[in-house]
Amino acid sequence: MVTLNRPRSLNSINDALAAEMATTFTQLATEATVSVVIVTGAGRGFSSGADLTALGAGIGAEGTQLRLDPMVDWMRWVARPYVALNRLPQLTIAAVNGPAVGAGWGLAMGCDIRIADPSASFCATFVRMGLGPDYGLSRTLPDTIGQARALELLATGRTVDSTEALRLGLISAVADDVMAAAMSLAEAMVTAPGHAIRSLKQTVRRSSNADLTTVIDEVEATAQAELFAHPDFHASAAAWLSRFQADATA
Repeated sequence: MVTLNRPRSLNSINDALAAEMATTFTQLATEATVSVVIVTGAGRGFSSGADLTALGAGIGAEGTQLRLDPMVDWMRWVARPYVALNRLPQLTIAAVNGPAVGAGWGLAMGCDIRIADPSASFCATFVRMGLGPDYGLSRTLPDTIGQARALELLATGRTVDSTEALRLGLISAVADDVMAAAMSLAEAMVTAPGHAIRSLKQTVRRSSNADLTTVIDEVEATAQAELFAHPDFHASAAAWLSRFQADATA
């Protein structure tokens, strides 16, 4: 469980939180006993996005123009949590409680699965400040709902409530107790061997950018062969065969 814990600012992402998230996700990637990671926010919101106080300090009181190269470097640095989240071999679930705005929405979209409570909402406010999307939204949003709908949401900056989010496929479910729903889903997933869950995630990701022949002949064939060779499969297969033989003779 990873909880963004700046509830007074609706878990806005400042440099300190960005650094801590990046470290946490990077460490979790090495945890072989962890199969599912749930990401949520403390208090009444998932994340309100970038901490504008920190951004304002960087711009300066007079609103002077920022130099391009340092800003590129800063954008890459502040996006490290998303990159680390995206690289997790475990399945990830966003338990979206309340608003997920800007980079907060990007963080939620960076998870493999999203569940929201009825008060959840999603909004990309970048365009209202003359900015474009970040935290992966320019990729994850079109991949999820199509380019036309993604452009409409990004260009208008309008808010999507939980009902519309479910209809668009931005989330998998709406639950009154979003944490209980996320935990229930995670518990169902971890009944499978952890290495199989990791292989499944990697296979789906690799297949998304490959033609069907490559998927069948290379991606799936290699992954399945490796799973066949794993000791866990032999133990499971023996158990299945034993049950099958028992049922056949009953």
